[in-house]
Order: sequence, then C-alpha cells, then structure tokens
Amino acid sequence: MSHVYHCSNLVQKLPPILNSGHLLPHTDSNIETPLVWFSAHPFWEPTATKPCRTDNALVSLKFWEYRDLFGCIRFALPADDSRLLTWREVCQQAGLSRVDRRKLEAAARKRGGDPKQWFAVPAAIPLADMSLEILSINQWRTVS
Repeated sequence: MSHVYHCSNLVQKLPPILNSGHLLPHTDSNIETPLVWFSAHPFWEPTATKPCRTDNALVSLKFWEYRDLFGCIRFALPADDSRLLTWREVCQQAGLSRVDRRKLEAAARKRGGDPKQWFAVPAAIPLADMSLEILSINQWRTVS
C-alpha cells in the first residue's frame, strides 16, 4: 500500500501533536482554509524544510541542517484515504486564483517541491489513523 506523509520536526512539533492525539489543521498565509498537508514524496517533502530564525533574520536551511537541528518525523496516511484532497481541489475550494496558484507552485519548485505530490485534509486526523516514523540517520523507522 502506498502512503502520503505529513512531514514535521521532532523537537518542536511532536510533543504538542502527541498531546492532542491528532494532526490538527492550520491556516497558511496563502490559503486561509485550515488544512493538514501531506506529500507523496517518498522521502521528505522539500517545502517542509522550514527556515530558522536567528538574530532577527530568517535563514533558509538545507535538509541536513534542518534534520540535525530539529529532527525529522512524518506521519504516514494511506494514499487512498477518502479524506485527501489534491492540490488543485484545495485551490478550487479555497478560491485561490490561477495566478496565485502558479506563483506558489513556482516558489515551491525552486525549493524542490512538486505540487502534483501535494494533498490535504480539511479536518483533524486522529493519530490512530496513521503511523509515525522518525528519521534515524537517513532511514525512516516506524514507532508505536
């Protein structure tokens, strides 16, 4: 069975996720609909590597820098889950203009992202519906 993944960091994000028992939807500056994002990228969604704030500056990190600073986790959801919306469906439901959609796609492609691999769920997802994987060196390990 194939999966899609919600990628995040171990240090900052995992404790509140575990405490809530769900992946909770959040809003994005470009799409105001609260969503839980997933990617079909087989290893790590490039756009999930977030910049880091240091001394009032926002610094872009390479994947390995992000991994070493924060640790990497991902939640695996079956790719055939009926709750998943494609990137295009999300854009249509959010009323995102074609021009804005293309700008976001171009920016993501510069970072190695592929919008064809993006999916979202517009609701909280119980952790029981997914498996949790933690990156150990460069191999994903499923944890219970």
